[in-house]
Amino acid sequence: MLEILFCTLVAFAISLVLTPEIIKIAHAYNKHDEINERKIHTSNVPRFGGLAVFFGFLIATLLFSTLWQYMINVHLIIALVLIVIIGFRDDFLPLKPKFKLAVEILASLLIIHFGNIRIESMHGLFGIDELPLWTSYGLTVFTLIVVTNAVNLIDGIDGLAGSFSLLMFGGYGCWFYSANDLATSIFCFGMVGAILGFLIFNYRTLIFMGDTGSLVIGFLAAAISLIFLQDNAQLPLDSPLKFPSPVFFICSILGFPLIDTIRVFAIRVASGRSPFSPDKNHLHHSLISLDLPHYQATAILCTTNMAFVGLAYLGQGVGDTVGILMATGLAFGLAHWLKKRSDAYLAAKKAGEPAPHIEVAAHPEPHPQEISL
Repeated sequence: MLEILFCTLVAFAISLVLTPEIIKIAHAYNKHDEINERKIHTSNVPRFGGLAVFFGFLIATLLFSTLWQYMINVHLIIALVLIVIIGFRDDFLPLKPKFKLAVEILASLLIIHFGNIRIESMHGLFGIDELPLWTSYGLTVFTLIVVTNAVNLIDGIDGLAGSFSLLMFGGYGCWFYSANDLATSIFCFGMVGAILGFLIFNYRTLIFMGDTGSLVIGFLAAAISLIFLQDNAQLPLDSPLKFPSPVFFICSILGFPLIDTIRVFAIRVASGRSPFSPDKNHLHHSLISLDLPHYQATAILCTTNMAFVGLAYLGQGVGDTVGILMATGLAFGLAHWLKKRSDAYLAAKKAGEPAPHIEVAAHPEPHPQEISL
């Protein structure tokens, strides 16, 4: 347990030290997130926080896996380096989506072929079990890319992607530690510490993680979820750690970014637009439009996702197919209700009518230039 604690603390310390240095450098070279009609922030904010997260995670993970001689998946580390490179390049100078997709596919094939991280079975989902090799490869690449970009798309308000990831990696880390997969547990807790160090500044709107951070977190989240599937399948049937419906449980953990992405893409296509065209139809936009501060919107979305994880844990007996269909229906229903309430609130404000009263806690947004680092 000490190695896990030390790994978390070292990752936290490195991220905590690097983040303000990145902020200073970004301000010195005038490298900030673009301000436009879609963005919620109104001041110059750097977007390279993912570098601090990644290096905090990387150094702590390599250090403690070496000290305690844990066999970590080196190919996963290499794949994450590739993702960091395209993320940083996109933050510094925007890349065309096809180039980002090509690198994501390359990173996915790297961990599939050399790292042996892939979907080998559907575990009974829709009546499907073992998969042919090439079907396994194709489905794994698709899953890695979808989850990576789904997490990237929820990075729209202060603390949201970081807080969601913090809870996810913390939960996964505890399970892997209990299942005696200490190498994967170190991956998870290294990321927990690094995200914590970054969030201290992100919640104060001093820096964003950018694609450098959100793509890395998304890719690692997808890979860790696939490792969970593999480890869970190896557990004996009577193990208290074994999930009878593992696909249902993983879908609940990743439910918020996946549902939000599917929903937004569907809205865009139904409107005759490209699914990749930007807009303000995300769930966090609906909450912000209700005049909620960022931290409250983040708390609502993360708590709701945790509730779905709890339901999936309690509903393991219903099976993957039934569980996923029921949870998906409930999630889309809640999203539709939130959107209708948001639209009604905005319409009432525009018409000058009394809008539904919403308690809003004071949360002044600091200006990065006014805070000494």
